[in-house]
Amino acid sequence: MKSTLTDLHRITRKVMRPVVAGKKVAITEHGAPLAMISPDYERRILPAEELRRLPISDQAILDAIAGSRE
Repeated sequence: MKSTLTDLHRITRKVMRPVVAGKKVAITEHGAPLAMISPDYERRILPAEELRRLPISDQAILDAIAGSRE
């Protein structure tokens, strides 16, 4: 996906949605490449059955919440 620097300034959430979904976004200024925004992690989508089989403890959930607040 490509986006302009102006779009990034005005509608940051819309520009960042593809990044959250695991895609890279090229930022341009006056048509020239300026930067590339990419996810900081590799996103995995698991089927519901596989998620149900994963052992998840209460502590793991609390740690994930605490980590997301940092």
